[in-house]
Amino acid sequence: MQDLESLGMKRGLLYETIITTQNKNGTPNAAPIGVVCKNKNEIVLNLFEGTHTLENIKASSKFIVNILKDPLVFVGCTTEDLSYDYFKKHNNDFYIKNTDAFFIASVTSIKGIEKEDNVSKSKMSIVKASADEIIIKKNCVEPLNRAIFAIIESLVYSTRIKIVDEETSQIYAERIHEMSRIVNRVGSLDHKKAMQDILKYIEKR
Repeated sequence: MQDLESLGMKRGLLYETIITTQNKNGTPNAAPIGVVCKNKNEIVLNLFEGTHTLENIKASSKFIVNILKDPLVFVGCTTEDLSYDYFKKHNNDFYIKNTDAFFIASVTSIKGIEKEDNVSKSKMSIVKASADEIIIKKNCVEPLNRAIFAIIESLVYSTRIKIVDEETSQIYAERIHEMSRIVNRVGSLDHKKAMQDILKYIEKR
């Protein structure tokens, strides 16, 4: 039986996915959502109250997680509603037509919390779900984790940091440190070790 490891998802890491649900009127809804892999069969989402995605999940107790790298889909469902042409049905559920893989997630619990930062308070729901049915559409499936992109971006800056003026060098260093915060938040131990090596390298400049 296939599990989340068959999709390349590792325990404890956060992956950028597209969640598809069905609205009350039967139309599809898609949103870019970070998914935390808790183990080979369980995921966790942190969703803000008031979103269509959370409303639909509460209504149906299920959703689909799409694993893909298409930038147009990520941008499209962030800035507007994706047209019906982007979707296809699996049984009674919608998924993204050109996704690399997807899985049906069944909700096991929803817990409301209040998140507070320096600016405001916001209500959220922690959604736990099990991966019940995994469908692999393409030979190469690679879930997106922001850490590797942050590392690549940091490497670009690190190769230039010694050949620019002092002011620009400081700007690059600040950007690398910001990338480091991303890696520490969403990356694996290997990602974090790689980032530490980059930080050590730029400290020698």
